[in-house]
Amino acid sequence: MVLPLALLSAYLVFSILVGLCGSQRRLGFTGTFLLALVITPILALVLILITGPSRRVQMERRQRSR
Repeated sequence: MVLPLALLSAYLVFSILVGLCGSQRRLGFTGTFLLALVITPILALVLILITGPSRRVQMERRQRSR
């Protein structure tokens, strides 16, 4: 009974980490976290890498480069 609880805990921790990685993306933390819960965190991480950064982050990068 301990192993399924450990797997569930690991799944939730990885989903939270993927959500944190996606916080600067267009989906944001909540969208990325929910996506990681519905599909696997590994596939959600791949989708994060495919999507672009949020517009706010893009504007901040442009202002810094000037």
